[in-house]
Amino acid sequence: MRVAILGAGGVALAMAAMLEQAGHTVAVWSPSGASIGELATSDLVTTGVIEHRLRVAFVPTAAEAVKEANVIIVALPANGHRNVFDAALPHVAPGQTVIVSAQLSMGALYLAQRLEQRGVDVTVIAFATTVLMGRRSGPDTVAIGGIRNLLEIAVLPEHRASEGLQTCRALFGDRFRLAANLTAIALSNLNPPIHMASALCNFTRIEKAEYWANYDAITPSVARFIEALDAERLAVAAAHGVSVRSVEDHYRLTFGFAEGMSVAEMAAAVHEKRKGPPGPTSLETRFVTEDVPFGIVQVIDLAREKSVPVPLHKAGVAIFCALYGRDFRAENDLLPAIHR
Repeated sequence: MRVAILGAGGVALAMAAMLEQAGHTVAVWSPSGASIGELATSDLVTTGVIEHRLRVAFVPTAAEAVKEANVIIVALPANGHRNVFDAALPHVAPGQTVIVSAQLSMGALYLAQRLEQRGVDVTVIAFATTVLMGRRSGPDTVAIGGIRNLLEIAVLPEHRASEGLQTCRALFGDRFRLAANLTAIALSNLNPPIHMASALCNFTRIEKAEYWANYDAITPSVARFIEALDAERLAVAAAHGVSVRSVEDHYRLTFGFAEGMSVAEMAAAVHEKRKGPPGPTSLETRFVTEDVPFGIVQVIDLAREKSVPVPLHKAGVAIFCALYGRDFRAENDLLPAIHR
């Protein structure tokens, strides 16, 4: 298939390598152009679970990326989703499929509603999280830490669920499962609560740009915090009538652990095996600037709809607002624009 990837960060480039290795044709658009750098004139080399070398086909505009593509993948942090959605929307054509990887703050619904307003018949797929874990390890290198064994998706319109599932499997293999609906996907992304707990408990390390290993920092106490946040998320899901995996199941499915291990034990085992990745060392980390306004705020919004108490989520947002001196709740530009 011909695939357009909108985004050029670690995950986007890792997806490009995975797709090209599987025989698909890939074009990549970097919205800011800042991520291209040396890749304008040199090959991308991926290491880790996918070892591959490719010349990335960058295109200068969203219009050029989307033109002739069978599938369009939005693969960048959620705080950039709306700008990229709005740049691509005028050029999306009937019959194309758009994948939001990964969805936060009902981004797939925003996209579907805008396309419906234009009268464009498109299939929109929301990923609960990314299909793989990738990070830039150098100017022309990406380290791919793992490929998820199981990933939930939701499809809009719902009557195209089977077709959307087959598209995902054709691109990335037989690792996808249909979720009940978009709300289930909205409550299935475990990155926001895990990242919020890690960032809060290691904040001075982040601010002072000290090295720390991400999984090594999930100590038993931090793991208890993550589990408490997870209990709130699961209560919100239950109130909405959807079933989502627990944080323990998330780690087991992502890393292949057997049942019976705690979050702290699994995090320690991941660190022992991988000795990384490093935790963030800048206040402009997506652990906060993406996951708080677009992940944690989304859970609070869904909790409010069903009157479910989520005191830890609310406290986390309030603490980060105080630490940064900015209102992360006001930075979500997707939820206010969606009609529900």
